[in-house]
Amino acid sequence: MDTASDGSARAIRRVGEALAGRYAEIGQAVAARIVDEIPGYRDAAPELIKDLRAGATATTEVLARTFAQGSTLRREDLGFVRDLAARRVHQGVSLEVFIHAYRVALLAYWDACADEASRLGISREAGFALARSAIDGIDTITTQAAEAYLREETRLRTQSGRAARDLVERLIDGQPIDPGRRHPAAPGLDPTGQLLTVVGRVEQTTLPIGDALQLARDALEQSPSLATIRHGELVVIFAGTSPRARIASLRAARQRTIEEHNIDVRYGVSVPSGGFASVQQAYREAALALSYTSPGRPIVALDELSALECALIGATAATKAIIASKGSNLRALSDDDLAAAVETIRAFATADLNVAKSAEQMHVHANTVRYRLQQIATKTGHDPRTFAGLVDLICILETADRR
Repeated sequence: MDTASDGSARAIRRVGEALAGRYAEIGQAVAARIVDEIPGYRDAAPELIKDLRAGATATTEVLARTFAQGSTLRREDLGFVRDLAARRVHQGVSLEVFIHAYRVALLAYWDACADEASRLGISREAGFALARSAIDGIDTITTQAAEAYLREETRLRTQSGRAARDLVERLIDGQPIDPGRRHPAAPGLDPTGQLLTVVGRVEQTTLPIGDALQLARDALEQSPSLATIRHGELVVIFAGTSPRARIASLRAARQRTIEEHNIDVRYGVSVPSGGFASVQQAYREAALALSYTSPGRPIVALDELSALECALIGATAATKAIIASKGSNLRALSDDDLAAAVETIRAFATADLNVAKSAEQMHVHANTVRYRLQQIATKTGHDPRTFAGLVDLICILETADRR
């Protein structure tokens, strides 16, 4: 006499045989349900939908055959699932959407199992056993699919990251790149089109610099056409001609990294440049603009620099040495006095030599500003209350910051 377990096993085999006889029909129904319930597939290209139907049919067949044979799914039975998962990575289907499809497939497949179980009149115990087998089978397939997806995604990201880094290094070094075709590492960039180069560096974080830069890279609203992390900095090359629009997106990305990860990144932006051949110079421009960033000015585009700042950029080493020598008395101040002097000089310049506005900016009394200005004039020999004296002091500070 058969035991209850034997009876359940025989019932599951009967259901499996019935499902195996119509696996193609069930597979198409599963695919249709996925397309209907998941927006990520609803608007997919015809090639992806065709592949989805083939995958759903193959999955239904292997499950039905496993039930009919009374066996257990093995890893070697699921090579097609791993291949399918790898294709989904290249087809641009996210992991969330991919796994969601398997959840929908489980429900659709179980509906087919339940219909056959009802038609065949299997016992309640056999029905429970059938449900466990169906769930275990789909769980095995889903696990294999997720692992394969992540492996391929990691492989592709590593390969893509290496290719992007190599291309950026070649561009920064000024090595020639074929202008006649788009580079595989940057298919969104026209090698002869207008480009903007951005350099970012972490100013504050509790994370390793590489991890912080990766989070900063991920925070960018639009996927950059070409980005890599090199020598402790993030280098991003965008297609476009508007530094102003790019600064807006960088500002939003920077704010997200601060709010979500407590990472402060500063950015320098080049002027628009012409194609890959110009990236070497554009990188220098972006790095130079980055050197002018500050807590109050965390993103700087080269074309935003003042005429004085631009003049100092082009100053010869001899000119910079002469300017620096004029700041010996300023540098001789104590650390506290120097910090107060620098703050006051910059605030006074920003406020257009207005004492009241300077005081408001520094959150001090106007008399404090007047006292500091007098002390700076006395101790440095440069009177910031005069145009010539203030220009001298600003040049000294800018040259010192760039040394």
